[in-house]
Amino acid sequence: MNFTAVNFLAILVVGVAYMIVGFLWYGPLFAKPWMKLVGMTQEDLQRGANPVMYLGTFVGALVAAYVLALFINATQMTTLLGGAGVGLLAGLGFVAPSFGANYIFGRRPLSLYLIDAGYQIVSLLIGGIILGLWR
Repeated sequence: MNFTAVNFLAILVVGVAYMIVGFLWYGPLFAKPWMKLVGMTQEDLQRGANPVMYLGTFVGALVAAYVLALFINATQMTTLLGGAGVGLLAGLGFVAPSFGANYIFGRRPLSLYLIDAGYQIVSLLIGGIILGLWR
């Protein structure tokens, strides 16, 4: 496997896409139920948000995008549907089960699991589409 045969500009774009999806996911789409489930208020979020949190999230998104690009290249799924399939399988095969174990043993609500795992799965799906198309 060639660890440098990836499109680094596409990886950067996927990292930005993850952040946009997160903004929408934990903003207009699911902010209210998520805050209720984790016991936070809007004021808590405003007080607790800082640039380091966003930077760490962005670095994590870049790592995920890079590894997803490696998977897409290794499987030669370099089309819209191919990239989408690899992204979806990564989400369903890696994210969903690992989050599931944490949420089961942490006795966290199913609805919180669906919000949090859903964000990761949708982000990987979108990332896979971008990486599958952008050679």
